[in-house]
Amino acid sequence: MKRSAKIAIIAGIVIVVIVSALAVVVHLRQSAIEGTEHANETISQKVNEAVNAITNKNTTNSEANESPAQRASEGK
Repeated sequence: MKRSAKIAIIAGIVIVVIVSALAVVVHLRQSAIEGTEHANETISQKVNEAVNAITNKNTTNSEANESPAQRASEGK
């Protein structure tokens, strides 16, 4: 095999590993935010929450920061 082909294959494997690790991190952060809650949220809402959890450490709209009254009003 040519050297450039080997480098391309290794780079591809590295990219797959990085993307997989990012997916696991997003899943774990979303699980931490959501807890055992199973709300009827759309996929776009879940994606927005995950992106916010990754990019903003202290979000004011986070469900983790909701008061018990707010959670009760949403039926949680």
